[in-house]
Amino acid sequence: MNPIRFSFIPLLAFLTSITQASPAWDEATALAVLASDTEQKARACQILAVVGGPEAVPALAELLDDNHLASYARTALEVIEDPSAGEALRAALTTLEGRLLAGVVTSIGVRGDETAVPALQELASHPEREVAESTLVALAGIGSEEALATVVQALNQGPADLRVSAAHAALAAAEKMAKDGNKPAAQKLLESVQAAVLPEHIRQAAGAAN
Repeated sequence: MNPIRFSFIPLLAFLTSITQASPAWDEATALAVLASDTEQKARACQILAVVGGPEAVPALAELLDDNHLASYARTALEVIEDPSAGEALRAALTTLEGRLLAGVVTSIGVRGDETAVPALQELASHPEREVAESTLVALAGIGSEEALATVVQALNQGPADLRVSAAHAALAAAEKMAKDGNKPAAQKLLESVQAAVLPEHIRQAAGAAN
C-alpha cells in the first residue's frame, strides 16, 4: 500500500488544525458524535481522519451510503492505515451505485489498494459512465501491471468517450512512473496512448511526454 498519510499532508494539516482548535475532540468523542443525533457528524469524520484508527472504521463504513456524509467518511477511511479501512471500502463496491459508488472507487485509488484491482476491473465497463471513469482513474493511480492492463484495454477497446478518460488516466500514471524512475514502463504506457484511436491533441501530448 502507498504511504497514505504522507500523500495528503496539506489536507491533514488542515484537519489537524481543527482538532487543535477544539482540544476536547478525540477519537472516543468523535465516535460518540457519530452514534448520536447531533449535527456535528461531518466534523466528527474530519476529526477521525486525523486521530481515527481501526476502532473508527465500522462507524465510518456505515456512512458510505449517506448522501451528505459519505464524502466525509471516505476522507477518513482513505487515510486510516489499518487494513480494515480498505476492507470497508472494498465491501462497499457491491452495495453502492452512482455517485456514491464512484466516490468509493476514487477512495480505493487514493489508498493505492492493489487488493481491490480484480473488483475494479469488473467496474471498468460499468454502464454508469461516472463509475467507469472513476474506475480507470483509480486503476491508473494504483499503477500495478494488472491495473494498467485494464486501462490499456479501455484505450484500445472502449467506447470513444471512455477511451479519452482512459488516456488521461494513462498519461497521469506515466508521469508518476517517470518521476518514480520507472521510465521504461512509462514509455510503454505512453506508446499505448499514441497508438490508440484518440483525438489528435491527446496523442500529441503522449508523444511530447515520451
